Amino acid sequence: MKKSTISVLTGLFIGIILIVFWLISFDFSYLFESLHRMNYKLIAVAGLFYVLAYAIRSYRWNLLLKKQVTLSFKESWLVSAAGNWINYLIPIRAGELIKAVLIKKIKNISAVSILPSIFIDKFFDTIGIFFVLLLIPFVSLHLSTGIKTLILLLILMFVVIFSVLIFAAKSKEKITSLLQVVFFWLPSKYRHKIYNLIEIFINGLNVFEHHYSILLYSVLLTAIGVLLDGLYFLFVFRAFNCQMGFLLVLFGYTLINLSYVLPQPPAQLGSNEWMMIIVFSLGFGLTQNIASAIMVFAHIFTACIITALGIVGFSYAGIKSVKQIQKEL
Repeated sequence: MKKSTISVLTGLFIGIILIVFWLISFDFSYLFESLHRMNYKLIAVAGLFYVLAYAIRSYRWNLLLKKQVTLSFKESWLVSAAGNWINYLIPIRAGELIKAVLIKKIKNISAVSILPSIFIDKFFDTIGIFFVLLLIPFVSLHLSTGIKTLILLLILMFVVIFSVLIFAAKSKEKITSLLQVVFFWLPSKYRHKIYNLIEIFINGLNVFEHHYSILLYSVLLTAIGVLLDGLYFLFVFRAFNCQMGFLLVLFGYTLINLSYVLPQPPAQLGSNEWMMIIVFSLGFGLTQNIASAIMVFAHIFTACIITALGIVGFSYAGIKSVKQIQKEL
């Protein structure tokens, strides 16, 4: 059995366990009552902010890609949407590879040359941890052990990725040699191909060389994306007649969003619900029923948006089957 299949099955098994434990403690009658009273106009506004947040991040990726290939905003958005859908379904970040494959198909360019921009784009997502840390003095709350642990893990993730980028910028030859050593055991026929791919990848990480304005724009777009995320979740809260303040909602939802850089079950099955309880119920004092009802709806609502945009993205790239993706690979 392939490692990717094992990862998916393991993630699915963990997700099922998480969802079963959550189901035992959740009052579904409360969910149905909440859905009956929900303000659907506010949900429509929330959906708009959610889509805008994705659009802003795809534009950021578009800027990071300029050194390798020029894409229209429409192209980068739809390719991002396709990749995000795969990431949602398969918890091994397969969507990042799919993005590179789709650009290869659209622009006839090496998929490997696209991967560095994707890696850096994910790095900017981890910068959100600093927005969380900046908010702490402005929100009145007691950080639970679960929230503290999550924040520490996210900081660690940021430090690791940042270290790789700095090392690649300062000592390209050293990190290239280090990575090449890992594959010394391969037959020479394959070893030289891998070495070339490593060199392409490391060179591609130096996106900001002589282009520091891109760095500033990327940070700004990241901040706007985080703000739009907060507005999306705020309107979901308001639709459920929950009056929690914007800064708390922004703080909590940013933490949940950042948790996606950690291993997840397929479609965040169960993990979203427990993250909501850890952050908003155990951390912020929201009742478990309210927190769960909001997340159940938000989970289904965003799944529909991600799926719809993902299908459009694949259609735009002319991909209609898994076999076509395998052919491009």
